[in-house]
Amino acid sequence: MRSQKLIVLGFLLGGAFLLNPTAKASTYHSGTPKALRGCWYLGKQSYLEYWSRHTGMNNLQYSSVYGGYLKPNPYGLTYVKYKYLGYHTYRLTGWTYSTSQDFRVIDPTSEKYTYNVRLLNSKQLYLCDRNVTYTKYATTPGWIVE
Repeated sequence: MRSQKLIVLGFLLGGAFLLNPTAKASTYHSGTPKALRGCWYLGKQSYLEYWSRHTGMNNLQYSSVYGGYLKPNPYGLTYVKYKYLGYHTYRLTGWTYSTSQDFRVIDPTSEKYTYNVRLLNSKQLYLCDRNVTYTKYATTPGWIVE
């Protein structure tokens, strides 16, 4: 009888540990989410790129010499961390860097910046702070010169 009570008590305590809601689901994770990685385009205006540890963006520049749009050096965030907010929405935070800086270094002029991004589907990304939707192509668009 006593061993049965111990077994039941063990199951109850074990269940209490499994159902404990103190898991830190709202903590930041280092890097960028895998779902966001790659290059996203806002038509022929600008691009947004996510790598594993930093982000980059800039306006596309038309080159009559090459007959297409060039991707100039990006500015963005380095030492990126993200938090999943639910419904395919992420909060990204990191230190800013400009086109004249090395993205691996936090410059004295760097600032902490945070923004939200929502993955609408595997081909569309919505930047919440700018109210714009970027598109991801299976291959680099023909109007981009690499």
